[in-house]
Amino acid sequence: MPPKAQGGTRKLSKEEREKLRRLEQERRQREAEEARIREEEEEAARQERERVEALLRAEAVKEQQRQRVVQLTATAAVTTHLDTTMELTRDRIKDQEEWERMMRCDGLPDPTSVPEMNRYLSLWRADLDTATLEGALAKTHQVIHVISELEAVMEDTGEATEKQLRDWREIWLELQEAQKEKLDQATYHQLLDLRPHLDHETMVYSFFTSSPLVSLALWSNTTRSPKNNCHEVKELGFTFTLPEDLVEAECVVRVMRTEYDHYSKFAPTFNTPNVQETHATLLEDCGEEVEAAPEEQLPAKESELSSDTFAPSPHTHLPACCTPRVAGGGGGGKAEGDGKEKMGAPPVLVKKYRPPHFTETGPGELNLRRYRIQGGVYTIDLLEVPPQPRVLADCTITQVEEVCTVSRVHWVANYNPPAAPEAAGQRRRDPEAVEQEMRQLEKELQKLILITIKLPDSAFWFEPPQMVLWDERKRCWSNEYFHDVKYNEDQCVMQVRTTRLGVMGLAMNRFANLPFQSWELKPQGGTAVSLTLIAAVVVAEFTIMEEGHVCLANLQDGARTALSHLYGKPMKANALIKTLQFYGINLFPDRDSYCYIDGLPTKHRPTEQHLYRCMALVAPAVHFAWSRWNLLAGLTKLVFQMKTKKISPDDTQVGQPLVLVTPQKTCVLECTEISQAFSNNDEDPSKYYADLYQLVLDDLDEGVRQTVQDASPIFIHNIQYMLKAASVISYC
Repeated sequence: MPPKAQGGTRKLSKEEREKLRRLEQERRQREAEEARIREEEEEAARQERERVEALLRAEAVKEQQRQRVVQLTATAAVTTHLDTTMELTRDRIKDQEEWERMMRCDGLPDPTSVPEMNRYLSLWRADLDTATLEGALAKTHQVIHVISELEAVMEDTGEATEKQLRDWREIWLELQEAQKEKLDQATYHQLLDLRPHLDHETMVYSFFTSSPLVSLALWSNTTRSPKNNCHEVKELGFTFTLPEDLVEAECVVRVMRTEYDHYSKFAPTFNTPNVQETHATLLEDCGEEVEAAPEEQLPAKESELSSDTFAPSPHTHLPACCTPRVAGGGGGGKAEGDGKEKMGAPPVLVKKYRPPHFTETGPGELNLRRYRIQGGVYTIDLLEVPPQPRVLADCTITQVEEVCTVSRVHWVANYNPPAAPEAAGQRRRDPEAVEQEMRQLEKELQKLILITIKLPDSAFWFEPPQMVLWDERKRCWSNEYFHDVKYNEDQCVMQVRTTRLGVMGLAMNRFANLPFQSWELKPQGGTAVSLTLIAAVVVAEFTIMEEGHVCLANLQDGARTALSHLYGKPMKANALIKTLQFYGINLFPDRDSYCYIDGLPTKHRPTEQHLYRCMALVAPAVHFAWSRWNLLAGLTKLVFQMKTKKISPDDTQVGQPLVLVTPQKTCVLECTEISQAFSNNDEDPSKYYADLYQLVLDDLDEGVRQTVQDASPIFIHNIQYMLKAASVISYC
């Protein structure tokens, strides 16, 4: 009899173990089948739920699109009515201006009348009084005024024919050429007798006169003494030193500065490039293609707001300095900063990205899309001495020339600079050779004319300018004729040596104050709106008035107040902008300005332009301001602060509401300006607004809404004009 198993348990037989295995397998199969059925049911439920949610989303999107069309159509009806009324207002203002011009009876021609302009030009050319220096300077202010009025007519070419435009341009060219001729004739008559302004001790001729628009200095070393090789025109802050070959020449040095610039407009880079663009409204361009592109995400924390975190989308206008890598083999190349290039590998091609509005220039050519001639134009040339009167015992003999105008002396320096040194690191250079090259360079520089200029006080200089010369052959400003350039920032004095003379200017970077640091649009009692622009250097405040004018309310250049004579002076918006640009303050970018400002991602243009219209409609009652979240929010996301109600002291810690505007919708956000992170979440998802105008109308009370509706069309037009001109959304 076999022994029993320990613990009193019996060992299972093979048949019993097989049975248990089959039972366990059947159990697992049942559980697996039940799990499969359960998963299929859950998947079917999930798909059904997603189908229902997709249908609901599609219905919601469809409903939003329906509301979008309805609301944008309603806004368009308002703006169309305002545009129609504004056209009538503009015609009335134009008729009033023509009537006032006719009633002035000042003898000036009507700039729109070609016969009157031709008659004025003929009488001026035949006027012998304007051939003298005194008469020419006195007439200059009137002539420049006539040219400015004609330019204003040429800019407003809505109803002009091709023949009218051609005639106006011909007269415009002739007026400018006649102004140059009159100044040359006046200079010639002044040089007919050097004796009244001749220093009999040094035998140096020196003369200076000025008017508000023209300053003229004449100088001549009549004995050609080597000691008299330099002269300082204290009134102009201008000093020149002549090289040896010119000291011995019989000539007169003319230094003439004009506050106007009749050269830049002929340069090929003066006007904004003509790029074909679609001028679609927001109703026509909903921005779907732009929104479908991968967009940059806004950093979660303020500390992450840096240029390194911004990755531009394919539709973003990049600045000209961006140089994307073009690598061979499908974009698998390494980044420029890897520093692990393989030996013997082919060089990586670098292709600079050029935005469509970027203007290319030739070698040495000044790009007037990036720079602007400031402080007037200097005409520095050498003139032949006309025949001088001969004094006899009882008479004076004067030779009369047939052509009574100046004759210029052509001069180009024989400048041969030393060859450029070899690349560093190839061999150690002999100190004696280096010293020899320096002596040779100094010797060659002595062949050039040394010019020292104190920057004129008539303009603001935010950074060192460039010295440029007008190249008549290329019809452009060029900087390739100047050497040994030095600038004293404390005294605002520039020193250069030049190989030739002619028309010179000081070129200033147009975008020294852009982009903005902040901006604010604030109503003032319903009859005026203030626009404050805090730029890189200056702070400007403008008052937009209900009567249709704009005035400069305040301008701070650092700690000092500037242009106080313009404060409170009502002007047309475009005239005020041109006046500020004349003084070197450019706060209003052009269409292509983004090409020349580093790190400036522009916004979706139809959305931005429509936003300015909506802002202008409600600006008499709504306070707007910049947001720090806007710059990196993305191409189609426009973010700013808005205040429609008075904030109580308890709400000051919360901050003003943030508004997000996209091509599809406009909403008030949950987050505020002082939030730690940016969020796209709506404050009230149940409400939909197609644009800012519809959102604000729903939020205003009846009294404030009436203030908005009572605003005059010209008031709204000027607000929109200033907002568009400053482009505060894209440039801040």
